[in-house]
Amino acid sequence: MRAHLPLVVVLVAVGILAVGTHRRGIGWGDDYTLYLRQARSLFDGNIGQVIADNHDNVLLAAKPGFSPFVYPWGWPLVLAPFVRLFGLDYERLKVVEVGCWLVFLGFFHAVLRRRMIPWLAIGTVAAIGTSMPYLRHTGQLLSEFPYLAFVAATLWWLDRCRRGGRLDLASRRDLVVLGLLAMMVFNTRREGLAIVPAIVAVQLVDLRGRWNVVAWKKAATPVVTFVVSVVALQLVVPSALAPRYEGAGLHHTWRKLGGPFRTAFRDQLAIGEHSTLAWVVFAVVIIGVAYRLVRATADDVALVVFPLLSVLIVGTIPANGDRYLLPITPFAVYFAAQAAAQMRRPRSRKPLVAGCAIATMLLVHIVGGVDEVRAARAFNDAGVTQDGPASPYAIAAFDAIERYTRRNDIVAFFKARALTFYTDRRAVQSSDFQVIRQRADFFMMRRDSSHSQPLLTDSMAADAGLVEVWSDPDWVLWKIPPYDD
Repeated sequence: MRAHLPLVVVLVAVGILAVGTHRRGIGWGDDYTLYLRQARSLFDGNIGQVIADNHDNVLLAAKPGFSPFVYPWGWPLVLAPFVRLFGLDYERLKVVEVGCWLVFLGFFHAVLRRRMIPWLAIGTVAAIGTSMPYLRHTGQLLSEFPYLAFVAATLWWLDRCRRGGRLDLASRRDLVVLGLLAMMVFNTRREGLAIVPAIVAVQLVDLRGRWNVVAWKKAATPVVTFVVSVVALQLVVPSALAPRYEGAGLHHTWRKLGGPFRTAFRDQLAIGEHSTLAWVVFAVVIIGVAYRLVRATADDVALVVFPLLSVLIVGTIPANGDRYLLPITPFAVYFAAQAAAQMRRPRSRKPLVAGCAIATMLLVHIVGGVDEVRAARAFNDAGVTQDGPASPYAIAAFDAIERYTRRNDIVAFFKARALTFYTDRRAVQSSDFQVIRQRADFFMMRRDSSHSQPLLTDSMAADAGLVEVWSDPDWVLWKIPPYDD
């Protein structure tokens, strides 16, 4: 127990900081509403209805690629019992995200302990765990942290399977578990497909020079288990195995590496606008990768292949988002720490450079975390709620929609998935008024905002034949007459 005490202290401290950064309510970014609706459908028994409603929302939108028809079911499966227990208590549900973050840090520490001296492993985990973008993200109810938890658990189990020195020496049962864990990675986020080539890469390294004596059926067990379990889960709770996004391609990956991903990497390491320092850190990461591939190929090839392929896959999506890099940065920090650990004074075995770098990063992160906790406490003490669907003014709009529209009506709204989650109405999300006139029965317009909606004046609405059904200082609900070409 004493050996695990530093990790316990770090996890408790990270958990306290994470919960302390949470502000009452939740924002308008409505990815989480589809996750929650999928989670709720698992115990409500209306999985097909949820898929059908979001299918309509996507096809009715002016830009059909704004959302997949359904998300992978890994995160909804984790969320479902807590949604059943807590309902829409966002403050409690956010603690589930914190738990996923701590699970990742625990398993990631176990992975690092096999590759680094104990104090450097715990320092690296602490520096990652206290990074402000990660702490803030625990309040979003999105899939990155459960995804990271499954990734770290899979890498830890991969190490456990190789405790005999080679992956092919593991028992068939252990290899089946490895394939099932890989399935959960893939079914939490689709870029998790990268975990399969990572496992295969370890197998190929372990099998070097032994091709003629390999038990190929046993060696294929993780991949076969992965494929069979993915198909089996698809038969129960279907989702798109390879989501399509309009305009997707590798050209977006190269663009993001030079822009959004680089900025996100700087933010997640608290480097700020110091671009020169960011390039230095990136160079150290590359040195660490090269060093470990030469000195410990079998141990670290999975830790190189997985994040590299993940970046290539997730980078093809046209949308920009710092959160897409959250599952990648911890691996970069690990390799940077490994490189820095080799920078020592003559005749010294102590990795002082790595220790100073980790300590500096940790100090910066803790100072930023404490400031954020103070700001969040002041926000909550003021009795306000984040601008989002849980705000009182938004609840008033949803109540009006339920009161004045029928279940089969289609309502135009600037956040389609949020509206469907709160009202069970299908929705149109578009900034094009003609699209709304053609496809919606009602239009709930947010006053003084042109975000993802047309902003109409009363005279414009009257000219188009819209009839006001309900309004308040923040919203106006219009009934749209039948569209006539």
